[in-house]
Amino acid sequence: MNEVDWRIIDELHNTPNITRTAERLNITQSAMSKRLQQIERDLGVQLVMRFSKGVIFTPEGEYVAREASYVLSYFQQIKKNLLRVSDGQSGTIKLGMTNAFARFTLPQFLMKYKQLYPNVDFDISTDISAAITSLLDNNKIHIGFIRGDTEKLFEKELIGVEQAYLVNKKKIELEELPNTPQITYLKDPFSYKLLDGWWHSHFPSPPLIGMHANHGDTCLEMIATGLGYGIFLSPDFISQETDLFRTPLFYKDGAPLTRNSWIIWQKEFSEIPLVRNFLDYMRGNLIGSVEKHANI
Repeated sequence: MNEVDWRIIDELHNTPNITRTAERLNITQSAMSKRLQQIERDLGVQLVMRFSKGVIFTPEGEYVAREASYVLSYFQQIKKNLLRVSDGQSGTIKLGMTNAFARFTLPQFLMKYKQLYPNVDFDISTDISAAITSLLDNNKIHIGFIRGDTEKLFEKELIGVEQAYLVNKKKIELEELPNTPQITYLKDPFSYKLLDGWWHSHFPSPPLIGMHANHGDTCLEMIATGLGYGIFLSPDFISQETDLFRTPLFYKDGAPLTRNSWIIWQKEFSEIPLVRNFLDYMRGNLIGSVEKHANI
């Protein structure tokens, strides 16, 4: 059995559904089913019982699933040790970040870094910030870029502070907001917590949610048609919009409503030359660039 076989067993045990597990592993359902059958033949035991709604692990399967977790951890430790003894000139760095960071910020830095280290590759995962912290917590990535404050005890460094803006088709006063439909697109718990604190510093009742958009660009399109207003915690999406009314938001005490951006990592990963080189590069170049363009 190879590492992929152990990962199939581990992922299927975590998500006991062949279709969903195949999607998580980026393989076809039929290929996964065949591979699972081959693993059972190789081991000479039935690992799972198959049902229409999923699978149930047999006692033998439960034992193999527990071993899979240990084996994968061992594989991961071997890879870490190999990275430590390398010179950091080649290998794959696993990064996690928000969609906005991947879209608006990262590409220019990756292009320059690849010029310095052409043999370094990147495996990039995008998700909400809360999910990125979970990936780092579970050692699925080496470095994360998040927006919003986390209580996780990672190594971290502030890389930017972004001003929040109210965006509407026409001018709107703050006191009008409780009775005006809000179009929301934010899904991250970090952002919800920040906005909820700001809202309740001004208003006793919750906002009137008119609709939910799946993305900031979609939210802007709805705002442009007059369906409601939106609140953007990052100026990235609205930097090119000139026809919409926008105003910076402040707390009642006059402090600006801002969101912090962080680069986060596990201390042990910074001991790996491959990761340390990229971490030093990003901390040295990204922070200065973001500070120069920050809206505080």
